[in-house]
Order: sequence, then C-alpha cells, then structure tokens
Amino acid sequence: MTNKQIAYAFDDLANLMELHEEDDFRIRSYRNAYLNLRKLDAPLEGMSDADIKNIKGVGPAIASKIRELLGNGRMTTLEQYREKTPPGVVEMLEVNGFGPKKVRVVWKDMGIETVGELWYACNENRLIEFKGFGLKTQEDLQKKLEYFFKSRDKLRLDAAFDAAEQTIQWLRECWPSARIETVGDLRRTAPVVSQVELLAASNEALTLNLEDSDDRSVQSAEGGGYKIRIGDNATVWVHTCQPDEWGSKQFKLTGSREFVEQFVRDNAGVDFRNLPDETAVFERSSTAFVWPEQRDLLPEGGQPPILPKAALDITLRGVLHIHTTWSDGLHSLRDMCEYARSLGYAYIGITDHSQSAFYANGLKADRVVAQWAEIDALNQEMAPFRILKGIESDILNDGSLDYPDDILAGFDFVIASVHSNLKMAIEKATERVVRAIENPYTTILGHPTGRLLLSREGYPLDWTAVMDACQKHGVAIELNANPHRLDIDWTLIPEAMRRGIKISINPDAHSREGIHDVKYGLMVARKGGLTAAHCLNAGDVSNWLKR
Repeated sequence: MTNKQIAYAFDDLANLMELHEEDDFRIRSYRNAYLNLRKLDAPLEGMSDADIKNIKGVGPAIASKIRELLGNGRMTTLEQYREKTPPGVVEMLEVNGFGPKKVRVVWKDMGIETVGELWYACNENRLIEFKGFGLKTQEDLQKKLEYFFKSRDKLRLDAAFDAAEQTIQWLRECWPSARIETVGDLRRTAPVVSQVELLAASNEALTLNLEDSDDRSVQSAEGGGYKIRIGDNATVWVHTCQPDEWGSKQFKLTGSREFVEQFVRDNAGVDFRNLPDETAVFERSSTAFVWPEQRDLLPEGGQPPILPKAALDITLRGVLHIHTTWSDGLHSLRDMCEYARSLGYAYIGITDHSQSAFYANGLKADRVVAQWAEIDALNQEMAPFRILKGIESDILNDGSLDYPDDILAGFDFVIASVHSNLKMAIEKATERVVRAIENPYTTILGHPTGRLLLSREGYPLDWTAVMDACQKHGVAIELNANPHRLDIDWTLIPEAMRRGIKISINPDAHSREGIHDVKYGLMVARKGGLTAAHCLNAGDVSNWLKR
C-alpha cells in the first residue's frame, strides 16, 4: 500500500468513529495520523518499526495498525466499524464536504441509508426541517451529490445527455464540418447509461489536442477515435468514420449488441458495409425501420410493437403528480399552476404528500380541506385551465391508504405510493401493493417499485399479480419521469398495454423546473412502445376520472 492509501485508511477510521460518536481523543489522533502520513516522502513500506514510531503523531497503537495495513492491506479496527455501518452510509462519507455529524443526522434521525435516498430527500426538501440543514445547506449538498453521482462509472440518462451535449458543443468548435450524434446506450435512451458514446464523421481529419486542460482530458482510443474525460465527471467515447459509412457505423454502434447480432443472423449474406444512411440498412434487409429506443431485446420475448414514429410521439395534455409548498415543494400552488399553464398544458394534478409523510410536511385532514379551497378559487380564476385535487397517499404497511374514506372521496384522483418500510419480501410487498390497488379510491399506482437508479434497487413485486389487480380495478400505473426513478421500468410497458392498463407519465415535480422531467418519461415510454391511446395524460382525463 502507498503512503496515501494508508493515510486514507486512518481518515476513514476517524470518520466512522465520529459517525458512531466514539472517543474524541482517539478520533483526533487518527486524523492527525492521516494528515502526517499523507505528507511523507519516504515510503512506509521500507521503514522499520522504530522509524514508523518516530513519525510525528504515530504512537505504538497507530504504528501497529500501519504494520497491519502493510502486511495484508487490511485494518481490523476499520473493518469492524465498516461491518456495523450500512454500506450506503459508509458511501455517504465519501461525498466531499459532507461530514460524519451530518451523515449521522440523516442516518439516525431521518432513516436515510443510501446516497440516492439522500439526493432524493434534498430534491423533496426534507432536510431543511432538521437541525443543521437550512435551504442553503440542502442546495449545496445536492450539488455535491450530483458531482458524486457523475463520478461513478455509470450515469443516469439526464447526466449522460448533459455530458454528451457538452462534448458535442466542444467538438463542433474544434471540427465545424463534422456530423456528430449520440450512439450506444444513450441513443437507445437506456435509463442507466454504462458508456456515453458519440459518432463523428467528416471528410476533414480530426486531430484533438491531447494535452489535459482544467475542464477536460483527451486520449487517443484504441482502434481509433478519442476518449474524453470531462473534468472529474463523465467519460465520453468518440468514434470517427467517413461520411459514406455513417449509416453502417451508426447502426452497429447504436446496438444493442444482441439486437445487432440477431439482425445480422436474420440477414445472413447481406452486405451492410459503407452505407451513408441508417435507413439504408433496414431497406437492404427489407424490414421495417426499428427506432433506436426499441433496439433492446427483452430476454423473455414480448417485444414492444414496432410502430411508426407518429404512433410513438406522445404529447401530454396535462401533468399529474405535482408537489407544492403545502408539503415539500419549493414553489407555491399558484406558481406551479401558472408555470404549467405557461408551458401549454391544459390541466395540472396537485398531489402533495399525505399525513403519514411527516418528513415531507404531509397534509393532515384540515390542511387538505384548506388546500381544496385554494384550488377552487384558482380554478375559477384560471379557467379553462383546470387544477385537479389530488394527493400522493402513502400506502401504509397493511396496504391501506392514508386517509379515511370521507377524505379520499373528496379528491379528483389519488396516487398511491410506498414511501416507508421498503425492505419487504416479494410476498409482503405484493400483498401490500395489491391491497392499495383494490382500494376504490386509488387512481394511479405511483413509482411502483420505489427504485432510485444507481442508488437503490426497487422492492420486489409479483408483476403478474400487480397487473391483474390494475386491470381488474381500472388503476393506471405511473411512469415516474424523474430521471432518478424512471419507474415503472420500460420493459413492463408492453404487457401493461396488452392488458389495457393506462400508463401515466408523471414528473413527480417538487419545483417548477421539475415539470420538464416529463421529457425523460417520454423517452422511456417510446422505448417501451407506449402509444398515446395507452397514455393516461395524453388526453382529457375528466371522463376517465369520473369512472
């Protein structure tokens, strides 16, 4: 181990001990060891025990731990603290500028155990209610978390698009004549992008400066092209080709690998080389053009139908699942409504959190009635724009909703969502969700698996049972468009359509800007082959809600 690796082991130990509120003297001693060891020029590996003990701040106990690390790369004390700390909480300590004291608050007081849950809590303004977390602190932490997510090998769809757009803009400055577009996972709008890839073509050769700058580093990639690292964030792979082979390269690099291999097998003997346009690939095979989003083969079969572009271009008439300052939103009810109207929507569905969501300032019954009064007044003022009275009701542990029937009956619609007790076995999770679907007041099943992409797996569900219940009781399923969720997964959309179950593409917006997240939901909807006829909020929901 290098000196820095050993130093960071003591830093980790100090952070974990502070997290568990251990002895301050020992914590300080380990921090001092970290500071002193990382500055050493001479490698610890070559030092004697006496030399190590002579290092400033290193006594016999720390010296023995250094020797333990040098011997087998592990420190028993550090491993013991890691074992009694949830892995996601340990990971929080890796977020720059987010110290053990604050990590302890979100873990012990808020019950948050992963970095993804922490980001989502910031997004829903939950932290500002706790000691030491004001709005400014919350905003700063959210920025730090965004940086943390971008530093990982995989990216969410929104972060991948940001990285691609930034790189395309720079490449066009370096190479004005080039045609540059996304390929790979990003062109197929995968909810999680394993690698950001671009294809660039021009008759003029591209030579990029391989010297690192403050905002990017560029390397030549094996086999041609470039590997571009944007600051400390994402890596973008740039493939290059001649314009007359664009179509062939774009088809191959878009993938998926399984789709391309199956396509080639089905068209054995057909020459797909040197085609300038991707449509020529399909024309040469005498098959219908498959949109890039739909080029992921489902392992169980049951592919989305191959439909013309017009059938997949969905325009949302209204947005549902909107939070305001009545619970944990950043903007007022009026602000959210006026902003949605300015975007051209015909209606908005207000769904603040229900009373059990104490962490999100959930609405008790008296506040529900007060919000209804404000909505009634705004409806009169803003007509014909319509404001629907909704709620995001917690699904309680037994599957019941969060209000008595007399309150539930007053809503125009109810989104039923699980927010607590997520560590359920499949039987319990399914029973709980199905019972909520069976409630006559449930309109939409919200973010049905509770997943947070790259942060938290969704709880398991028996989807046959869930869809049976939705089909029987006329309950729609939400496609939560927040790029941290994109839940339900696109692979379930074809089966929902076959059963006639409506899909509602909802932004789950906690701010005005959050409404724009519907664009990610629309991308994933196309990937699943969703049509306007099967999308709840692509039309006027009035008659459907009156059922």
